[in-house]
Amino acid sequence: MKRWFVSLAAALSTALIAPRAQAKLAAIYASGQGGLQTHGDTGLQLGGELGVRVLLFDGYVDYMGFGSGKSVTRAIVGLRGGLGRGWLRLVLRGGVGAIREQSGALTTPVGATTLTRTGGVLRGGGAVEVRLFPGGWLGVGVDGEAYDFLNSNTLGFSNHGSNLLGVLRLTIELGI
Repeated sequence: MKRWFVSLAAALSTALIAPRAQAKLAAIYASGQGGLQTHGDTGLQLGGELGVRVLLFDGYVDYMGFGSGKSVTRAIVGLRGGLGRGWLRLVLRGGVGAIREQSGALTTPVGATTLTRTGGVLRGGGAVEVRLFPGGWLGVGVDGEAYDFLNSNTLGFSNHGSNLLGVLRLTIELGI
């Protein structure tokens, strides 16, 4: 009988003290972010992201503004996974979707007339994130993308291209 109580006490202690896994079946999240890109307007960008994740499936809308009237908006559907324990995690994601360039943020040559165009985008990236509080993460990451604009018949403007975006992101997520 004494052995049974000792075993029960050990099991309860382990269950109450052990760190909890942060895996969620579903979550909604919002991020505020700032970053720099390698193509087009390479100045500081500020923006945000709203998303929904169910298991490994992820969908989000992303907006980055440049302060000069230029912006990029994306709507992406794809896969997302996180590896980590406790206060640190590595997040990897990839997907496809739509992209909208406002006032030539990605492709307008310097001094040229600005364009607003839409097209398709293939996007992937990763981030290292540190938990600040339950549901709150601060991360630094890199996203890469390849895009193709559908409605560009103007000479001198590229229909397609690629871009790298380095970001610092504060994310709040609620999940079950």
